[in-house]
Amino acid sequence: MIDMLLDHANLHMTARYAHLADDLLKSAANRIARRIANAAG
Repeated sequence: MIDMLLDHANLHMTARYAHLADDLLKSAANRIARRIANAAG
């Protein structure tokens, strides 16, 4: 369904781009964790 909405030829292409979203989420979580650790001293 999502692959059709994004006009991807197949689900494999959608999965490829979904991986990029995971990387962005992990990166944001790591930045927040560093800020919390720095604030805690």
